[in-house]
Amino acid sequence: MVRFKSRYILFTVHYPVLVDIDDIGPSIFNASNVPPRFQTKKAPPLSDGNILPGGKEGNLRKDIRTLLQRRPAPDGVTLNAVNTAFRDSVNRNFGDLGAGLVRASVSLKYFSQATSTGIIRVARDHYRIVWAALTFLNEIAGVKVMITVDHISGTMRKCEKVAISKNIKVVRELSGDM
Repeated sequence: MVRFKSRYILFTVHYPVLVDIDDIGPSIFNASNVPPRFQTKKAPPLSDGNILPGGKEGNLRKDIRTLLQRRPAPDGVTLNAVNTAFRDSVNRNFGDLGAGLVRASVSLKYFSQATSTGIIRVARDHYRIVWAALTFLNEIAGVKVMITVDHISGTMRKCEKVAISKNIKVVRELSGDM
């Protein structure tokens, strides 16, 4: 019996903030996307006072940056759209050879629109090509994105455990329980 070894890649899709810091104010914060500690009559200061790199959102407090980047996927970013964008990225960055190597062994196993997290299964020999293609991907269905690879594992169960622990950490950070 021949057993094919695979790698599972856990990735997160971030949606960068494309507005100026001056435009970000209490008007974008409503009860649906703000943690309870920010739901006050007086808006909290947006800047933490540190000069940080990162463009338009660099000077925002870390919890607000996390809140603005880690949001549910827009309606156009679905499992099929991510799969199509990923395959186009492999073809564009690695040509026919890379696409031919990866195409037979890659499959998008999971993508959650609520957490913008996904898991890709790929042959062990080609996981670096998939990792690079995910990193180079900057647009899905017309939406600007930034993808980070969070974990690479030999089993899907380990990737699921890491995804759950990361989401718990983000929820605790946003609710102020850290």
